[in-house]
Amino acid sequence: MQYAEPVRAHWCARVLVVNDDVRLASSVQMLLTEVGYEARVASDGEAALRTLERWPADLVLLDLMMPHLDGWGFLARRAAEPQLARAQVLVWSVAGPAELERARTLGADECLPGGSTPPDALMDTVAHLLAEARQPAI
Repeated sequence: MQYAEPVRAHWCARVLVVNDDVRLASSVQMLLTEVGYEARVASDGEAALRTLERWPADLVLLDLMMPHLDGWGFLARRAAEPQLARAQVLVWSVAGPAELERARTLGADECLPGGSTPPDALMDTVAHLLAEARQPAI
């Protein structure tokens, strides 16, 4: 399967996959690295915050329903801590439409339904968000 090309040049984008489903997170991490991104996994929002302190990501691929600190809690913390706003946030979750809309109001840059979004659409959205982030402000 052919995915959208990652954003290249002299920049290797970093993507943090935040999901408590270890097998799913590892599979997504593998997809991301296969197309040229640097990718790491965090099992919940707290682990994601700790990872971002020492490994600044360009994009966070966030699940909403996790133990400890869920995706909505992560988004609220991101809004309160300016250094976390550097990363784009793509919510990819099996949460319903109302929950995805709530994530948008809390600052998610994009939301995709996890159960019905195929891998190629996920990778295309990742590439699109990272390309947008690299565009110079006019």
